[in-house]
Amino acid sequence: MFGGKTEHMIARLRQERARGKTVLAIKHSIDNRYDADHLVTHREDRFEAIRVQDAASILDCCGNADVVAIDEGHFFGLPLVDVARTLVARSVTVIVAGITHDAWGRPFDPIPQLAAIADEEIVCQAPCRVCGEPAPFTQRMSLVSTKHMVGGLDDYEPRCADHFTSLPGPPEDR
Repeated sequence: MFGGKTEHMIARLRQERARGKTVLAIKHSIDNRYDADHLVTHREDRFEAIRVQDAASILDCCGNADVVAIDEGHFFGLPLVDVARTLVARSVTVIVAGITHDAWGRPFDPIPQLAAIADEEIVCQAPCRVCGEPAPFTQRMSLVSTKHMVGGLDDYEPRCADHFTSLPGPPEDR
């Protein structure tokens, strides 16, 4: 979060396109921040994207793509792991961006599972909003009612382990 994941993804998609590859960017249908039909960075750089409701729908829209990039992979849950494996078996390069921990400080599936099978893992971390150290955690700054809440600059802050405070009781306990 705020660490440049989407910036890195867009740059990689442009690089692959410049190499003559057919690229496809995917975002979850609940992510309507900034622009529903584009990946958009916090600095407002844009790349056209297709919105899908679930991981299985990704396979339906890949066509002849050489490279498939999936933003906010944590919104897709564990089914994304099998989708990624299927695409890789089709010789598709798969790029997934997502946050590693939820607002309760727990590993945010499926990111750890994807990292375990990835050829390469690139960790982008923003500086902690309190002290400036690398921030692997996401501090929710507004009310939360579900595990997957789309938010922006006013809703979350990057935090290091020392300055992160887990939300009380995960949503499945409410």
